[in-house]
Amino acid sequence: MSLKCLFALLPVIAIGGCVSTQELPLAPNMVRIDTQARGLLFTGQAVPATMRAAAKATLDRGFSHFSFAEAGLQQGSVVTGVIGNGTTNMNGSYGGGVINASSSSFSNSTVMHAPTAGAAVTVIMHHAKDAAAKKAFNAEDILKQYSQ
Repeated sequence: MSLKCLFALLPVIAIGGCVSTQELPLAPNMVRIDTQARGLLFTGQAVPATMRAAAKATLDRGFSHFSFAEAGLQQGSVVTGVIGNGTTNMNGSYGGGVINASSSSFSNSTVMHAPTAGAAVTVIMHHAKDAAAKKAFNAEDILKQYSQ
């Protein structure tokens, strides 16, 4: 692949991503949060986005602290495109009513990947007076720590 093609695609690879978070209520004091991040500039945001979502869900439901029942992280990549390059050479001659021709071709392709990251947590929410809150995250502190 030519250097020119690489530089042309670099902004697409770097910026062509996003972070999305989904929340699934499980109980009045429990939610499941799944975060997916894609793209070079966004994969490092999976954990901060998950922490913000957990803190926000906690405060929105009237709780002050949260802990995790289970948590998981994943990293990988997805195919974002294929760049192909080909060359064909044709030689021929015409003489005496006969056409002679020969050709040769060469092609190659490069598969482009974008990194991905994900986080999944089950969030258990607590009131400040609950015994479990002493060992849990303070939602307001987490929002301050992970503010954008």
